[in-house]
Amino acid sequence: MRPIRKISKGKLHHFAQKGHNNAEIFMDDKDRIAYLDSIFSAAEKNKLIIHAYQLLNHEAHWMVTPQLGDSLRLTVQSVGREYVRAFNQRWGRTGTLWDGRYRSYVIDGKPTVELNIQKYLDKLPKDNGLIRDEVQWKWSSCAYYCGALSQVQKLITKKNYWSFLFPISAYWDLGNTPFERQFKYREFLKRSLSHEETEKIRKSLSRGVPKLN
Repeated sequence: MRPIRKISKGKLHHFAQKGHNNAEIFMDDKDRIAYLDSIFSAAEKNKLIIHAYQLLNHEAHWMVTPQLGDSLRLTVQSVGREYVRAFNQRWGRTGTLWDGRYRSYVIDGKPTVELNIQKYLDKLPKDNGLIRDEVQWKWSSCAYYCGALSQVQKLITKKNYWSFLFPISAYWDLGNTPFERQFKYREFLKRSLSHEETEKIRKSLSRGVPKLN
């Protein structure tokens, strides 16, 4: 029996979409751009605040705050209609792209818990052997929060996705100036999460239960 997914408006959430049978949900950069266009557009329309994101080949992770009770659901549904249809047409495939429903949970804990979950997202490409330094991965919000956009600026697109991001309160608390916050977050990333902390995040995402202190 699938766990009941609890969405709380005004609360910080971590949600993820994964490929069916761990298949790739992005074949190339064009797919990633189409996905980002779709989700940022839908989020703005449905009043879903986006704080951080991370795209891997087979999954996408987000930290968001729904302003309405159905903000997250409507955003994900919109992406399902728009992105999945375009992806299937482009690659000559049919059927589902996702591994069931999206997974989500409420992040309910101290500011350090919030920052650790953002760190978890930002470390995924490195942990998967895709890069040596977290800020090198252009398909995430990490470079923005580390003040390293110049390293990924050639990126992509006509749209500056980073301008749509709203930092979590725990990030603001890192310092009084952008430089101080960026420096402290970069230093924070150098410390790896413990195995226990990583497993707590994974279990919260899998079970849809709040991540507490």
